[in-house]
Amino acid sequence: MNAFEVAAIAVIVGATLYAALRKAPVSLAFALACLAVYAIEEVAVRVVFAGLGLPGFGGFAPPFLGTPELVLLVAPGYVSPPWTWVTFQFLHAGVDHLLFNLMGFVFLAPILEERIGSPRWAILFLAGGAFGAGVFLLVNGMQGALVGASAGLLAVFGAFGRLYPRERVRLFLPLPGVPAVPVITLVIVFLLLEIVLGLDPRRGVAWQAHVGGIVFGFAFAPALLRLPFGRVRGTRAARRLTRLEGLQTLATTPELRAILGEAERADIPEIRDAWVEKFIASARCPRCAGPLRRSLGRITSECGWKGGEG
Repeated sequence: MNAFEVAAIAVIVGATLYAALRKAPVSLAFALACLAVYAIEEVAVRVVFAGLGLPGFGGFAPPFLGTPELVLLVAPGYVSPPWTWVTFQFLHAGVDHLLFNLMGFVFLAPILEERIGSPRWAILFLAGGAFGAGVFLLVNGMQGALVGASAGLLAVFGAFGRLYPRERVRLFLPLPGVPAVPVITLVIVFLLLEIVLGLDPRRGVAWQAHVGGIVFGFAFAPALLRLPFGRVRGTRAARRLTRLEGLQTLATTPELRAILGEAERADIPEIRDAWVEKFIASARCPRCAGPLRRSLGRITSECGWKGGEG
């Protein structure tokens, strides 16, 4: 193991310890670790090829060639060291590969981490990435080389779809004009797309690892919540959503029916309550046409009218 590989491992371990000790988001710490490891890779590949008398080759070589002992590689007569099942997830083959995964770390991963907790998120990401790599190797006859965080991030994506299937998102990106759709729809679309792309015999992208990551996250999510790492925000409470049938009689306009529909689709109590509050602020008492308010779980009016739960 060369000095660059030692430095990369130190970065990964350091980022993990920092997140654990400072209670910082592990997802963002891992994103910074990927950036730092990529910088180490870039320096390493130039030093390696310069040492071989090919100083101009570094600009065309995949950066991870400067840190080969961190790549997950299985070939006839060779199996990578055990630690590569973790380290390969912090290596990237190019700037575009790195930037695409950083988008997942920034726009998707912190949302789920906040809800299920950092320890569960870290287990999901690392185990999901390793599972995806195993699927890739099995499909390809136990031969191949893997780098990248995509499988782990797609495991996070799959778990998100399992735990919050009806939450409406815009591809987890702040893009205006993009319609919000249930996250489970996106998970299914991504899964089918990755399966189709995985049928292409040409190499370059480990599509089968992506499929394995999504499947792992979706299947493992319920068991993940049972791990003893503190409270899970929203998911259990979401299964006990307050019944909203009592508000149906107040939904007398298209606007009110649309608001009530959003409340019924919400999986997260905080989001559901926000829609209910908006509904109550917009609806009117069926007896006196006056404003409504929520008191002790019931909808009431100043005239004394009392409605159902909300």
